[in-house]
Amino acid sequence: MNLTHITYMLERNSHKYPDKAAIISSQEQITYRHYQNRVYRLANALRRLGVKKGDRVSTLFYNSPEQLITYMAVFQLGAILVPLNFRLSLPEYLFILNSSEASLLICGEEFTELADKIHRNTSQIKNIIVSGQEKSVPDFIGWEELLVAETDELPSETLDDEDSLYILYTSGTTGRPKGAVITNKNLIWNSLNGVISGVLSGDEVVFYGLPLFHGAAMGGYFATALLGGTVVLEKSFDPAKTFSLVQKEKITVIPAVPAMLRAFLNLPDRDRYDLSSLKCFSTGATVVPQALKQELRKAFPNIGIVDSYGLTEATSYVTILPEKDFLRKESCVGLPHAFVEIRIVDEQNRDVKTGEIGEILVRGPNIMKEYFNDPEATAETIIDGWLHTGDMGKRDEEGYLYVVDRKKDMIISGGENIYPREIEELLHTHPKIEDVAVIGVPDDRWGETVKAVVVLKKGEALSKEDLMAFCRERLAHYKCPRHIDFVKELPKTSTGKIIKRVIRERHGGITMRPY
Repeated sequence: MNLTHITYMLERNSHKYPDKAAIISSQEQITYRHYQNRVYRLANALRRLGVKKGDRVSTLFYNSPEQLITYMAVFQLGAILVPLNFRLSLPEYLFILNSSEASLLICGEEFTELADKIHRNTSQIKNIIVSGQEKSVPDFIGWEELLVAETDELPSETLDDEDSLYILYTSGTTGRPKGAVITNKNLIWNSLNGVISGVLSGDEVVFYGLPLFHGAAMGGYFATALLGGTVVLEKSFDPAKTFSLVQKEKITVIPAVPAMLRAFLNLPDRDRYDLSSLKCFSTGATVVPQALKQELRKAFPNIGIVDSYGLTEATSYVTILPEKDFLRKESCVGLPHAFVEIRIVDEQNRDVKTGEIGEILVRGPNIMKEYFNDPEATAETIIDGWLHTGDMGKRDEEGYLYVVDRKKDMIISGGENIYPREIEELLHTHPKIEDVAVIGVPDDRWGETVKAVVVLKKGEALSKEDLMAFCRERLAHYKCPRHIDFVKELPKTSTGKIIKRVIRERHGGITMRPY
């Protein structure tokens, strides 16, 4: 057993905390001893099916115990996990499966019909395993029948620190998704960053309504499990049910995106729940507007808010803003984690001065190995060990990081650089606005001008003229939106990130840029 491999946490926890709850779901509660037993049985079954070290195994699950058991079983064999987003279309699934060269798909029974379509449209997948008691497609393999037939002995496999653990395909907010290859070393150091931050301990009970195919959720889960913590899983997010679970299971941490946080605020009877166990909301998968943070502080004064900044390519953790700095550092994402370095550079890769805006570069043992089978994209992204994030930011005199915007989202109007996030932050303070995205649109005179795409709160009305006047009172005129579109909703990824590429396509934005 390799003591520095992520699979060792399972052996350690099953011996140290055999009867402690590892996973709680609506169907069952699994102890660490039971968790290890099922992981070993599945790993041995996969080996019998021919899965070997380095093979790619794809998964398609809602949050469930079977999902985490599968993850650990794949790691136990030295195979490489390819988690799939359950919100994709068939062509997107086929692209990822063919790109990753996955030969096996393991899925929840809810996805049997979709798995059958995938199977009929690609020769890449050789076997499909479906969890649940019954399999409705004759050629598929039943999860339970596999586990019952196998031993729970530790599968023998040489596991190394540099082994690739999983391939996470980026959300595609700027184009075709790329597969970020995360190694065991990446995940271990990322987990240590999470532990050292002080947010997590072995006593944590962490709720996951965020999907566990996402990099931030996976990073958070393994940091929790490293210390023998407990996770509570839900297939989908419902604010009332979540608060009921906080009360029942004594949940201590809720990782959340802005849409979830707004749902908590809009819960009409939120005061009837006992939330005394809840230490904090942890966020960072996407930008949280400062106005929303202030609303949360007012509504939940005894619950901390821990903001952060992370990337799929950095195994999730880059910076963390401690609760003590929440009010002191407005619109800030904090300081680098213990084993992370950050630089802010100009177009010539020179470090900028304190307070100046440049591209954020990240270095550390948590940086991905590569983009799978894409050496050109890898070489463009990782240069001399530094990950070029494509995010623009600045640091203050104390070293705290502020993410200004995506480099590709910056608007250049009449030679002036305009960062959409600044305008979005302002618009989020308007009492009638629920959500907003700002893009650049072509302009014959200025090259580009600003357009705001706005979602109003339910039952509210607002004219374009009044909103423009609101901006003119608070922004330099060249930053003010000259165009405003009102819409019912904004296109988002499964983790709540606004997909600017789609908004540009729908609303006449600049789609091709020289940078």
